[in-house]
Amino acid sequence: MSFRSRTPLCRLFAIAAVGSLAVLGFTGCGVSDPAASTASASADGKVNPSAPLFNLLPQAYKDKGQLVIGTQPDFEPANFTPVGETNIKGYNVDLMEAMAKKLGIPVTWQKVPFDQLLIGMQSKKFDAAIAGMTDRKQRQEQVDFIDYQWAGTVFMVAKGNPKGITSAVNGGCGIKIGDVKGSDANRLVDQMAAACVKEGKPPTELVSFPSSSDKNLALTSGRVDAMFWPDLAVSVIERETGDKLDSLPVDFEEKVYLGMTFNKQETGLRDAFLKALKAIHEDGTYAAILKKWKVGVIDLPTPGINLAVK
Repeated sequence: MSFRSRTPLCRLFAIAAVGSLAVLGFTGCGVSDPAASTASASADGKVNPSAPLFNLLPQAYKDKGQLVIGTQPDFEPANFTPVGETNIKGYNVDLMEAMAKKLGIPVTWQKVPFDQLLIGMQSKKFDAAIAGMTDRKQRQEQVDFIDYQWAGTVFMVAKGNPKGITSAVNGGCGIKIGDVKGSDANRLVDQMAAACVKEGKPPTELVSFPSSSDKNLALTSGRVDAMFWPDLAVSVIERETGDKLDSLPVDFEEKVYLGMTFNKQETGLRDAFLKALKAIHEDGTYAAILKKWKVGVIDLPTPGINLAVK
């Protein structure tokens, strides 16, 4: 997701981030501002040795005194910067800070273009990242995932669905689907096109755009007929587009795991965060955060490491 526009739509969940559907992965409108905003895991912004899971934190991070967390703050309601503000908000922010509080370590947020998250993680530019990245088996060769949520996919179509698109793999023959260049949407469009050609119908076509906002505008202006979208953010895009769109399920795409990511060498930090994630499940914090942001649909009752099998 490369967010360049600062329009409200550019702060939405966009599909196809980092090359995979976030549900299709999430993609965005590229962040060029490298400045980081900070948020403390303890009241005074210092490590808290009395935190319940402090002993699980590797000594190097205790000595460092903070965790640097990478994210692209441009998709609502996961991680975004509201217009006129500088701080990063969203359920991903709340979840990460709740886990860090269990470990007794302050958090510093670093704004990172989505397509640089994997590279930054491998080069240890930051300690962890959380930005709605889809866990894929191939990505597990580069980083470790702690999967903390599910994500499903829907079609967004013009109000009233004038093209008569259906949820089936052969339900969009001859239509144009918009998405961000480099996304994983081509995988689904290829499935649709193959099903249509098999029936002697015109194939589905993918039209790529440089940013999520361009893709969204193409749909609302009628230049494309549909786009893929994360199920948890349907109400957001409907609101931001003035109720010009409808949604319908994508029946041929399984739900996927989304995970926070860690350098594969930092297994101690990864494992500490998994314990912290389980702790906020047990004490009700996880459920409260999802309720606050109205994203109960993402609830993954049993989190784990590298859960994706393909």
